Amino acid sequence: MKIGFIGLGIMGKPMVKNFLKEQNTVLVNDVNKDTELEMVKEGAQAVSITEMAQEVDYLFLSLPNGAIVKSVLYSGQESILNQPQVNVKSVIDTSSLTPNESLEISKVLEENSVSYIDAPVSGGEPLAITGELSIMVGCNENDYEDIKKVCEPIAQSVIRVGEVGSGSVVKLANQIIVNTNIAALSEAVVLAKKFNIDLEAMYQAIKGGLAGSTVMDAKFPKMIAEDYQPGGTLNINLKDLKNVTSTADTVGLTLPVSNQVKEIYKSEVAQGNGLNDHSGIIKYFENINNM
Repeated sequence: MKIGFIGLGIMGKPMVKNFLKEQNTVLVNDVNKDTELEMVKEGAQAVSITEMAQEVDYLFLSLPNGAIVKSVLYSGQESILNQPQVNVKSVIDTSSLTPNESLEISKVLEENSVSYIDAPVSGGEPLAITGELSIMVGCNENDYEDIKKVCEPIAQSVIRVGEVGSGSVVKLANQIIVNTNIAALSEAVVLAKKFNIDLEAMYQAIKGGLAGSTVMDAKFPKMIAEDYQPGGTLNINLKDLKNVTSTADTVGLTLPVSNQVKEIYKSEVAQGNGLNDHSGIIKYFENINNM
């Protein structure tokens, strides 16, 4: 089985490595040629878009936004569908898009006899490295078992949540839960700091109770260590929260908590902290409290 992978960022690189560990042939392409070379040293093959279109069975994408996904697939001059020969069977898109973008892309690909799998992921860089991502899949029911098997090297769970577009909706719901949790955790840590509480003791005391969560386990230690090297950046999560609010607007939903958290992220990005881990929004709460 030949796998293509376009987009070798924080999430893409470890996913490629996990496909290679399972002895798959992996063809890669990225605008950053140094990153391509890094993957070649791991056993991948760096190829052009033309070669990618002609040679791979399954094409994975891990790209920053919907406009870039469309450009890579069909709207750009050197896109997949504009090649003289296209052998790609399925596009498995792990990028975080809006539901409407996923539906638009799916329609174009289906007209060209290529299946589009709406497959955003959760777990950040740590679970991308261990191959234990959660993938929320929106696809035709007939494609599900095939896609589930293909994704085994990179995921702990691959759950079909509905037709194309559904994966994007569930990813947005996931991002609401994650990012509002980080904001709440930030406020809690700031409160504890004000009273000189031992943060490690606090973490041990509450993590086994109702407040405990995967988010707390991932982000509280980073806040204690003041380590904001990214597993998921503020920039990426701000983009996701913008997708949440724009999608809510299309159906007339009011999401006040999500909107407020989005504005906190926006403020931190404006301060030049966009490449910090999203646990770094605690800086917003510290700054407004002169801490």
